[in-house]
Amino acid sequence: MSALMIKDLSVTEELDSKSMKAVRGGYLAYPYFPSIKLDFDNSKHVDAQQLISQQLDINNVSGNNNAFASGLNTTIKPTMTANNNVTVH
Repeated sequence: MSALMIKDLSVTEELDSKSMKAVRGGYLAYPYFPSIKLDFDNSKHVDAQQLISQQLDINNVSGNNNAFASGLNTTIKPTMTANNNVTVH
């Protein structure tokens, strides 16, 4: 941060608010921009359509058409998971 120090004024003069803002940089938390309209509308419209479609086809053909094998065991543990999330900030 830089500072402006004016020490060698030959004439002491009282400045109005507009002049002081020009020298000092202003007092407001936000600078003044007359051509900008600040609109702080925080309303939100959310339209979220979500669709999850899942299909799982399992075919077990272990030992199919095998005449000389017996006791063929297979274990199948299918799992399907789906999530829908909408995050609005």
